[in-house]
Formats: sequence, structure tokens, C-alpha cells
Amino acid sequence: MKNLFSLLFLLPLAFFSCQESKTAEEKPEAIPDIIMKEVFASSQDCLPDSSSCTYVRIEFPVFTDSTKSKLNAIISTKLKTIATDFVSEEASKGTIEHIAQSFIKDFETFSLDYPSYQFGWHVNMKAEITYESEQVISFRIDSEAFTGGAHPNSTTKYFVIDTHSNRLLKTIDIIADTAKFKGLLEASFRQSKGMGENESYADIGYFIDDNNFLLSDNIGLTDDEVVVHFNPYEIAPYSEGATTIEVKKETLGNLLKVK
Repeated sequence: MKNLFSLLFLLPLAFFSCQESKTAEEKPEAIPDIIMKEVFASSQDCLPDSSSCTYVRIEFPVFTDSTKSKLNAIISTKLKTIATDFVSEEASKGTIEHIAQSFIKDFETFSLDYPSYQFGWHVNMKAEITYESEQVISFRIDSEAFTGGAHPNSTTKYFVIDTHSNRLLKTIDIIADTAKFKGLLEASFRQSKGMGENESYADIGYFIDDNNFLLSDNIGLTDDEVVVHFNPYEIAPYSEGATTIEVKKETLGNLLKVK
């Protein structure tokens, strides 16, 4: 009788224990705030590890929160704008998937006209969030496209968006005193290049006026820094590559208008 009583006592506990375990197992995983989406297309299903393969790979973040749908639209629009460098303006008005297919179609039309052409074309684009706060979101788009010629063309573009108005911010919206900011940029640049105080920019091959250092709206944010980026050819020959200048936020103090 004692054993039967114990069994009857333990059965409900075992039942509830199983139910709790089942509930825990069935609990859905939390949806991430951002997911990365990839659009990929290739000519004749070739693999991009071959120099003769023509392909497009475009990666970009998608906010899962429905209240940030406008931010998703802004990122998509910026990707399409950059895509006009390698597809027609008409093609860039379609979806990102359409842009990828249009690029493949352009190559296949080209290869019919020039059957002896041996090299593949390619496009690699990647957008990623570099900084996010309640006030702003900053993202960067890296792109590289090869459609023949001596080398691929590469660009990096930064964007800072006001999360309340969904407005693209310029340098004057981010920096309170652009003259002082320009001085900090120049100091950081000279230090990174190991330049002497009176050394000319022309001496190191840059297209910069010694008396007027350049400022750009290609500006972005990271957790710790404000970044200004110059793409190849903008302030130096292609052989010099891109130029990225970083200034610590703590150095800027009240010059930084956004947090």
C-alpha cells in the first residue's frame, strides 16, 4: 500500500515535469533584430572560384522589426544606386534579384558577340551595419565589379541615417565645426602616412592642396570612431588605393552632434 501511495504521489510530478520540459523544447527561438540576406546568380551555374565564371553576389542586412521597414528600403535603394555602375539605369530600378540577373544577361549577350573572350565578369557587393543607436544608424556598402579591363573597380560608401526622420545625414549634420574636424582629419592622415609637418602631399602622390585639406560626405560611424573614406582616384592614383581616415569619438568631444 505504501508503494502504491508513493507511485500515485510521484505520477503527477512526473507529468508536470514532462510538460515543462516539452514547453521548454517547443519554445520558438527569438527572431534576430537583423538577418543577412544573400542574392547570388551565375552564368550557366558556374562556381565563382573560376576566373572564367561570371557571377553576382550581393549581401545586405534586413531589419526584422516592421517599424524599420524604411531603413530596409534605404539600404536597398543605395545598393541599387551603386549598381548603376555596372547595369543599366533601367535595370537598377528593379529588385536586387533582377539586377543580378540583368548583369548575367549582359555578359551572356557580350560573350555571343565576342566568343573568344576568356574571362568572366563579377560583382561583389556587401552592405553591413557599422553603428546603431537610438538616434542614428550607420552602414557601409563595399562593392567590386569587373567587366573587363586592367583591374576590377572597387568602392566603399558610408551612410548615416537619422532613425527618427529616416533622413540621410551629411557631414555638417554630424559634425558641429567642420573646420576643426578637417584639422583633426589632416593630423590623423599625416600621422598615418608618417609625414613631416611641412611635407607636401604632392611628394607622396596625393591630389590634395597643401593649404586646404579635403572633406567628404562619405562619412560613417563605428562604436569608437568617425570614419571618412576616399575611394581610388578621388585623392590619389589607383595604385595608392583607397584612403580611410579615422578619428576617435573621444577626441571629438562636443564636435560630434550625434550619439
